Amino acid sequence: MPKNNRTFFDSRFVWTEKRRANRLAFILFWSIVMYYFFKVYVVSVGVVTDISMHPTLPEGAYYMVNKYIYRFAHPERGDIVVFQKDRYTSEEYVKRVIGLPGETFSIQGGEIYINGRRLDEPYAAGRSHPDSAPHTIGKDAYFVLGDNRLMSEDSREFGDVLFTNIMGKIKPDQFFPFR
Repeated sequence: MPKNNRTFFDSRFVWTEKRRANRLAFILFWSIVMYYFFKVYVVSVGVVTDISMHPTLPEGAYYMVNKYIYRFAHPERGDIVVFQKDRYTSEEYVKRVIGLPGETFSIQGGEIYINGRRLDEPYAAGRSHPDSAPHTIGKDAYFVLGDNRLMSEDSREFGDVLFTNIMGKIKPDQFFPFR
């Protein structure tokens, strides 16, 4: 009787199990890598934590951030963007782009003026106040405001937002109004 009770089929079974475990580890590793790649460079999910974008994005709504779009284009007026005020803060803000680089922005009588022309804003809840002197937006910078003008911390307080601090774009129809 042979000393080794293992048959050819037993060793093949062990080899198959090792191969299956290696394949599972490989798939798990690359799934984690792809998850973080997509989260950092392509798309992420966030939640609205205040009422500054009400009624467009209600407090508690989840939204998807397209982080890839501004690698090939620049924000346009009306885009809803996610950004950080500066490179020293990690807090993310969600606001609407109102002024583009090189434009002159002012508030007169509660209305927004860009280069001396009144801006039509059907999405804005409330009027912008107080009046402001004309301000020329810097190169590679944007002027952003919350849709709920009376309850928003935005460029009126912290100034222009640099393009390098903009993380991505939100489409208003791609949010989930549940908590």
